[in-house]
Amino acid sequence: MSRLTIAASLLLAIPSTSFSQQQASFNDKTGLISAALFETKDAAALTVGLAPLSTAQLAKDQREIRIWYSSFGNPQFLVIIRQSGASTTGRLLLWWDQYYESTPTTADKRVDNFVRATYDCGPISKRDSQYGEDRWVSSVCEAKVKGSPDWNGFLSQVESHALPQNTAPAEQDQNWGITVERKSGVSYGVSHYHTDLSIGAPEPGRGPKLQDMVNALAATAKRQSATAQH
Repeated sequence: MSRLTIAASLLLAIPSTSFSQQQASFNDKTGLISAALFETKDAAALTVGLAPLSTAQLAKDQREIRIWYSSFGNPQFLVIIRQSGASTTGRLLLWWDQYYESTPTTADKRVDNFVRATYDCGPISKRDSQYGEDRWVSSVCEAKVKGSPDWNGFLSQVESHALPQNTAPAEQDQNWGITVERKSGVSYGVSHYHTDLSIGAPEPGRGPKLQDMVNALAATAKRQSATAQH
């Protein structure tokens, strides 16, 4: 059984939770950030026809931010913000992984049903993915967020955290937490905010402000019946 299969078996229909957090930042994928941190993230991007941001081609006046929030529960969240000149746009993607032992058709479908019942989102895109010994079906759908999200507020929060040199311990390179990718033209950078898991109801203010902002954005995409249960 792969190193991620056991963890994946726990990530069925558990709501996103709150964490205490310890910040660890990095400035590229070739230093302390290992490829393992991006194995499922890059797969999710490819599932919806996006290139991994590190290899994406952007014009000189274009900028893209990807905020990946991975918690003890599914779905996981990806906020994508793009700037082109004076225009700023954003979107929220829901993504999750369904691991299997033999064939993709044996992958668990319970998360699919949970996402459809809980969130208002578009069609679910799927892709058979692999990394080393891990095999999984990468699933993604775009959330239909309500209202007028403050995309510039997300940008301001991202910009408030500088990208220092690679000085954090390598063991803090974890899949859990918040990973922020930034790209302007050909300049690319990454920050990872390691979070300690604690199962329970979300408690705003316990973790990074970005965690609260992503949770609040995702809440606007919840179906009315699901919202009433919380």
